[in-house]
Amino acid sequence: MSVGSPLLVALRSARPAVPEALARFDEVVRAGACGPSFEEYSARIGDVLSPWRETCYFDLGAPSAGEVADERFLAAAEAVGVELPPPFIDQLRARASVAPEVLQIVLGYDAGGAGAAPRLKYYLIFRADSSAQVERLRQAVGAPPLPPSLDPTTVYIVGVDFSASGLHEFKIYVRLAPARLRAAIRNLEHFPELWRGSRYLVYQRCLLSGGEQVYFHAASALVLERELARRAAQQASAAALQAQLSAMNGSARARWRPWILSLPFARGRLGDAPSNVYFHRDDDACDTLHARDAEDRTDCR
Repeated sequence: MSVGSPLLVALRSARPAVPEALARFDEVVRAGACGPSFEEYSARIGDVLSPWRETCYFDLGAPSAGEVADERFLAAAEAVGVELPPPFIDQLRARASVAPEVLQIVLGYDAGGAGAAPRLKYYLIFRADSSAQVERLRQAVGAPPLPPSLDPTTVYIVGVDFSASGLHEFKIYVRLAPARLRAAIRNLEHFPELWRGSRYLVYQRCLLSGGEQVYFHAASALVLERELARRAAQQASAAALQAQLSAMNGSARARWRPWILSLPFARGRLGDAPSNVYFHRDDDACDTLHARDAEDRTDCR
């Protein structure tokens, strides 16, 4: 049996009963000579903790990384029992996402739990005008049109979630212009440490469910470590995540540290929960790859 990625090894040290589908995804997405550029761990903290999530980034600056990512997504879908739409399969086989405007192809799996269905994820992160890629992907998976208020050229990330029953969600992410933050988020002042401690904020819109979130991309892991400690004192699921992280890190030289936190967003106001927290190892190539994301992709309208 494969030992698994550094993430899976760390996760098993804290929670030995890793879901089999997550272990299969981990094995398939890392098979072969060209591995992911870096791994990400995330968990959802709400009424309960949902801890079984893994994301792998393939940076298109590496030779053949895009081709490898698309092939492995096809293999991962088969491994976890997800049937992909034929037009989307054709797009993957045609390597349509391997293009100059795409910075990274991102593959992920959320094993679900607490009533949530397992989901296989395919995301594109952009460095330039994303409109053609977003529309091509939208049509391939059968998602609804983007809202007229959203300029497709400003899309920073597009994400597709699949479940065993088919398309689960189609997500659009836009980086928010700093000058617009107070107008866009009416209660931003209620989250001063998160806001002032972030490099930038990203707005997410789910086209199928209509759900919205705002993502805080921290300038330092310390910002989110303090936020997680604050939540752990008030919320059982956050306390469980904090204890889990302590076990995952143990005596390892490379620690899993938080770098993004999301909050629900509705009618112009942020909520406090549920929240997703995203972690990377502090010896990963994350900082180098983020530096390549310095181009301003914000929606300035």
